Amino acid sequence: MVAPARLRDLPAPPPGRQGWPWTEECPPLPPARPDGRPWPRIGIVTPVYNQGQYLEETLRSVLLQGYPELEYVVVNDGSTDDSELVIRRYERWLSRWVTQPNQGQRAAINRGFEGLGGELQAYLNSDDLLLPGALERAALEIDPARGRHVVMGRSRFTDHEGRFTGVEHPAHFEGHARVLQVWKGHTIPQPSVFWTPQVWRECGPILEDAWVDYGLFARFSRRHRFHFVDQVLSTYRLHPESKTQVSGEQRRLDEVLAISRRYWGGPLRPLRWRLAASLALHRFGRRGRGLRLLRAAGERRRQGRPAAALLPGLGGLMLAPDVLFTLLLLPWLRERLPSVGRRLQERLTAGEDGPETLAFLERDEPWSDGWLGPRLRAVRETAGAARALRLTGGTDLRFMSGPLALRVRVDGQELPPRELPGSGGFTLELPLPAALPAGRHEVEVEATRYFVPHRYLGNGDRRPLSWHLGSLELLP
Repeated sequence: MVAPARLRDLPAPPPGRQGWPWTEECPPLPPARPDGRPWPRIGIVTPVYNQGQYLEETLRSVLLQGYPELEYVVVNDGSTDDSELVIRRYERWLSRWVTQPNQGQRAAINRGFEGLGGELQAYLNSDDLLLPGALERAALEIDPARGRHVVMGRSRFTDHEGRFTGVEHPAHFEGHARVLQVWKGHTIPQPSVFWTPQVWRECGPILEDAWVDYGLFARFSRRHRFHFVDQVLSTYRLHPESKTQVSGEQRRLDEVLAISRRYWGGPLRPLRWRLAASLALHRFGRRGRGLRLLRAAGERRRQGRPAAALLPGLGGLMLAPDVLFTLLLLPWLRERLPSVGRRLQERLTAGEDGPETLAFLERDEPWSDGWLGPRLRAVRETAGAARALRLTGGTDLRFMSGPLALRVRVDGQELPPRELPGSGGFTLELPLPAALPAGRHEVEVEATRYFVPHRYLGNGDRRPLSWHLGSLELLP
């Protein structure tokens, strides 16, 4: 264990690097936790292989936590870039570090955990970061006496330059069976997970060569619940060389599914058959197939071929009557019997959003298809003074339980909210409270509602969607 690092003592950051963890640090923690108990020692392992361009930022994000009881181990797995030079610049603040011939991520992490101390443990890959206060929060939340052997926070995705993408890693824990149902989405953000040494002794070391965290957490969840902490504790970097980016979606699912099957149990276990049935339903895609048939029927009717529309229409009705209700009957009820339609709509939208939806709520830029969630942030430049803002786009109120309004701010000045008249396209021209000078101006748009397509269509699209952007411009 080494003394907490201070910003003034660490090597100077590269030119142009600002903010956490380059020019910012966490203040030192008080001598004890609020209840008077000493801070638990935290042991962290960072494996590195040819990621010298990110490693320094990772090291600083751990060292500048201001945490008094830190044991930090770095394992260089045969890097051929400047990773070792980076480690040597920071070695006086590390508990230990080792270089070994390249044996893979599994071997590097397991090597770091050999002899690792601490009452709380974790590993942090060399391209990810801890955010300020992460170790303090983990130490305050872990409590084996109350069954909290594993603590899990939230994690944000960043790009290769460390900029927030607007999307979080889904973070949610239901139980062991849900962890194994990886086809529904992986909801454990590895950089934000901490555990007690007992958990590692029971469930470690890492066994898998690919997707090492998934196999480890499958074993964790077999014995322990994950205590969720509603705080962003880390960032998860996506870059061209990261495993998440290199592997295609289908290949990634196939590889992780192969790991999941190892923990289903034997043929006499009910869990095995529950999981097999869930996977079969996922692969069959009842609602998606029904939606495709209904669309085919609609297209044939528009072509003047009602007889040809009959068979796919009946097939869609049998497979997905709920989708037919959403697309046809619910809009009719909302138009003819508004109170009844509104109550049914509210029932459809009742309940909490899933972790895959919550992960997208902070995204503030359009998706590739032009749709937006409840937030938009954009910059517009004007050559002369601007006195109004024009916003064009479209929306689909069939899937919303009430009217949709947009709240607009320009350079922090809030304009009166505008309610959209209905589904389809719209154009809003909003006068500004005061003329804006020439230059760059920030425009923010907040929508009061959103819908999740998967809830209605079963198409796997779990994005929170509010409206479709056409254009956004400042007018003279």
